[in-house]
Amino acid sequence: KTSLFSKEPPFPQKLHQILANPDNQESIVWLPHGRAWKILDKKNLEEIVLPRYFRSSKVASFMRQVNNWGFGRVHFGSDQNAYYNEYFLRG
Repeated sequence: KTSLFSKEPPFPQKLHQILANPDNQESIVWLPHGRAWKILDKKNLEEIVLPRYFRSSKVASFMRQVNNWGFGRVHFGSDQNAYYNEYFLRG
Protein backbone atom coordinates (compact mmCIF):
# COMPACT_ATOMS: atom_id res chain seq x y z
CA LYS A 1 0.00 0.00 0.00
CA THR A 2 1.46 3.36 -0.97
CA SER A 3 0.92 6.52 0.98
CA LEU A 4 -0.47 9.70 -0.51
CA PHE A 5 2.79 11.36 0.51
CA SER A 6 5.20 8.65 -0.72
CA LYS A 7 6.32 10.83 -3.64
CA GLU A 8 7.23 13.79 -1.46
CA PRO A 9 10.78 15.09 -1.83
CA PRO A 10 13.08 14.46 1.14
CA PHE A 11 13.28 17.07 3.89
CA PRO A 12 16.55 18.71 2.73
CA GLN A 13 15.08 19.28 -0.73
CA LYS A 14 11.97 20.90 0.77
CA LEU A 15 14.13 23.03 3.06
CA HIS A 16 16.11 24.22 0.03
CA GLN A 17 12.80 25.15 -1.68
CA ILE A 18 11.68 27.10 1.39
CA LEU A 19 14.98 28.98 1.63
CA ALA A 20 15.05 29.71 -2.11
CA ASN A 21 11.58 31.26 -2.11
CA PRO A 22 11.85 35.05 -1.57
CA ASP A 23 8.30 35.05 -0.14
CA ASN A 24 9.64 33.24 2.94
CA GLN A 25 12.46 35.65 3.81
CA GLU A 26 10.58 37.28 6.67
CA SER A 27 10.46 33.89 8.39
CA ILE A 28 13.57 31.92 7.41
CA VAL A 29 16.73 32.91 5.51
CA TRP A 30 20.14 31.75 4.38
CA LEU A 31 22.97 33.55 6.12
CA PRO A 32 25.07 35.65 3.71
CA HIS A 33 27.87 33.06 3.43
CA GLY A 34 25.38 30.35 2.35
CA ARG A 35 26.59 27.68 4.79
CA ALA A 36 23.84 28.10 7.39
CA TRP A 37 20.26 29.32 7.73
CA LYS A 38 18.25 30.96 10.48
CA ILE A 39 14.62 31.18 11.58
CA LEU A 40 13.65 34.84 12.01
CA ASP A 41 9.96 34.53 12.87
CA LYS A 42 8.72 31.20 14.29
CA LYS A 43 5.08 32.28 14.41
CA ASN A 44 5.05 33.30 10.75
CA LEU A 45 6.98 30.15 9.81
CA GLU A 46 4.38 27.97 11.52
CA GLU A 47 1.29 29.83 10.31
CA ILE A 48 2.26 30.72 6.74
CA VAL A 49 5.35 28.92 5.44
CA LEU A 50 5.25 25.36 6.81
CA PRO A 51 1.65 24.58 5.75
CA ARG A 52 2.67 25.17 2.13
CA TYR A 53 5.39 22.50 2.28
CA PHE A 54 4.52 19.94 4.97
CA ARG A 55 1.57 17.97 6.30
CA SER A 56 2.40 19.15 9.82
CA SER A 57 2.78 22.89 10.20
CA LYS A 58 4.15 22.74 13.75
CA VAL A 59 7.57 24.27 14.34
CA ALA A 60 8.32 21.40 16.77
CA SER A 61 7.83 18.85 13.95
CA PHE A 62 9.98 20.94 11.62
CA MET A 63 12.74 21.14 14.23
CA ARG A 64 12.55 17.38 14.81
CA GLN A 65 13.25 16.92 11.08
CA VAL A 66 16.12 19.44 11.29
CA ASN A 67 17.68 17.43 14.11
CA ASN A 68 16.98 14.02 12.53
CA TRP A 69 18.74 15.12 9.33
CA GLY A 70 21.90 16.02 11.27
CA PHE A 71 21.75 19.81 11.32
CA GLY A 72 23.71 21.41 14.10
CA ARG A 73 22.93 24.65 15.88
CA VAL A 74 25.45 27.47 16.18
CA HIS A 75 25.64 28.44 19.86
CA PHE A 76 27.87 31.52 19.72
CA GLY A 77 29.35 34.16 17.44
CA SER A 78 27.76 36.14 14.65
CA ASP A 79 25.84 33.07 13.39
CA GLN A 80 24.33 32.26 16.80
CA ASN A 81 21.02 30.35 16.62
CA ALA A 82 21.56 29.44 12.96
CA TYR A 83 21.54 25.84 11.72
CA TYR A 84 24.09 24.14 9.49
CA ASN A 85 25.06 20.81 7.95
CA GLU A 86 28.33 20.45 6.09
CA TYR A 87 26.48 18.95 3.10
CA PHE A 88 23.66 21.52 3.01
CA LEU A 89 24.81 24.66 1.23
CA ARG A 90 23.11 27.44 -0.69
CA GLY A 91 23.43 26.47 -4.24
